[in-house]
Amino acid sequence: MESTTFTREQENRVWEFFKPDLNLVGRLMDEASVSRPIGLVLAARGVTPESVQSFLHPDMENLGDPYSLPGTKAAAKRLWEAIQKNQRIMIHGDYDTDGITATALLAWVLRENGAQVTCYLPHRIDDGYGLTADSINKNAKGRCDLLVTVDCGITSYDAVDAARAINLDLIITDHHTPGPTPLHDGLSGVGSIGLGLPANTGSEDWMVVVDPKLPGAPKVTEDLAGVGVAYKVASAFLKYGIENAIGGDETELHAVLDLVALGTVADIVPLLNENRILVRQGLQVLSMQTRPGIHELCDIANVGDMLATSDITYRLAPRINATGRMGDPTDSLRLLEAHDVEHAKELAGILDRLNRERQTIEEQVVLEAEAQIAERYRLGTGHSLSVARSLVVWSDSWHQGVVGIVASRLTRRYHRPSVVLTRDPSGQFTGSARSLRTLNLVQVLDECKDTLIRFGGHAMAAGLSLEEENLEKFCLKFDEAVQKVLGIESMQPTLSICGEVAFSEMDDVFFQELKELEPFGHGNTEPIFITRGVMPERKYPAGRTHTRGVVRDSDGTRMQFIAFSRMPDEFPPGPWDIVYSPHINRVNDSEMPQLRIHDIRPAGDL
Repeated sequence: MESTTFTREQENRVWEFFKPDLNLVGRLMDEASVSRPIGLVLAARGVTPESVQSFLHPDMENLGDPYSLPGTKAAAKRLWEAIQKNQRIMIHGDYDTDGITATALLAWVLRENGAQVTCYLPHRIDDGYGLTADSINKNAKGRCDLLVTVDCGITSYDAVDAARAINLDLIITDHHTPGPTPLHDGLSGVGSIGLGLPANTGSEDWMVVVDPKLPGAPKVTEDLAGVGVAYKVASAFLKYGIENAIGGDETELHAVLDLVALGTVADIVPLLNENRILVRQGLQVLSMQTRPGIHELCDIANVGDMLATSDITYRLAPRINATGRMGDPTDSLRLLEAHDVEHAKELAGILDRLNRERQTIEEQVVLEAEAQIAERYRLGTGHSLSVARSLVVWSDSWHQGVVGIVASRLTRRYHRPSVVLTRDPSGQFTGSARSLRTLNLVQVLDECKDTLIRFGGHAMAAGLSLEEENLEKFCLKFDEAVQKVLGIESMQPTLSICGEVAFSEMDDVFFQELKELEPFGHGNTEPIFITRGVMPERKYPAGRTHTRGVVRDSDGTRMQFIAFSRMPDEFPPGPWDIVYSPHINRVNDSEMPQLRIHDIRPAGDL
């Protein structure tokens, strides 16, 4: 598949055209019985005729055996032993949506099968991120016999030592990138990490680790979110119980797929392979809103009964995350576990209020960060080596709960990897980094490790801490590391165009087929097409900054459109070449095809 790039200097956009083998498009159309535009999309996504049916029909039976993820069977055996011996289990989660949903999922499955379970979610400011020696000594010591982590722990070396010191058994489940040192080093009696370790209950060195980024994990699981890994562990737990006739046969795991969809979409992992299956099925469960907490959260967030991934991204996840950013993440866990409607309504109100507080604080931090960027950085897309390839900003006073989301906004606005730091209670600078799709943050931060106290995360998002005296040195090393990967051309937003289509090809059948490409999200974005030489028939303001209207292509077919962040007087004279995503616009009880225009230029101006 060839790729040709054209730069549109007026708006610093890059139009990237994918030109797949037309024979391949034809084979995809025949194999899947789809229209040409959908065939173009499938080819651009790397779908083959052999895999097209499983891509379009991501059914639960296509999930792999949970035992194929190393460590799950050993974890399952140890969990059943804890139940049989009436031992206390503590689940240690994280304060974001992924960690909270993973905690709720595993706790429910274990309790359904007779386990004594307590849950612990760290407070962002008081406790810091992840599994720590302090959390072991303050929360687990004397309160549990087995500690299970979800969405954290893969680099928690000090915490493992603390657990060993008190003879605490550990099951670590995580999806983040492992550190350079194997977690099991120095643990006598523990073999290759995560490879079906023996459950020597009571041994001071007993630990099993489940992480799809460790060697030996199936390729299709490597991008699972923390809640996806928890689902795999839960599946293995039930399978082991049924195989050994000790339980699990009455637990309906389908009921927790709503939690899997929430956490997976919120954590911005690629919606491909097993994630695609879990989210497609999970959205159906989520739309039923059978949990009182989900129902009340959807109500206060103004979400209807046909949920899409965008509802999670922009409405539900920000409210669930708000407790971890601004308050106590346990409130979000209580919401997901609530059985009483009135209690759920009260908790949903707390989440909504905290989210509004977060928005206010976030806006102020963004303004201050942008002022700092204007003062410290030379931006643009020229080819001078002095043009910054990355952004690092910091303050003594920024709220620790918003630095991650501010980093995301800076990355989107300036199209550069961004790091936002604030001083934590210990005096160190702690914060978050966000990346572009072409740059792996963990690898870049590893090149800066001599300036850092700690760091961790995954390709698109990471956390880090450093001493104040290393701030300037870190800025230089981080930018140098980014320059090795990203050229100046990468500082421009890219529109990946699947192909050129006519409006007449986007008929009712096309829009039905388009649904089969969902769920859309990271790794499987909404398809983008180009149509050339279209004429505007009407355009008028929509709200304060957007435009709606009607365009007609060269065959005379008309389509409605919306263009965000572009007013009617900002359009060039027709005819236009337009780059857009087609979708169905639902207003009240009506549905109408509509183009969401991403970019536009005078026809032939390339």
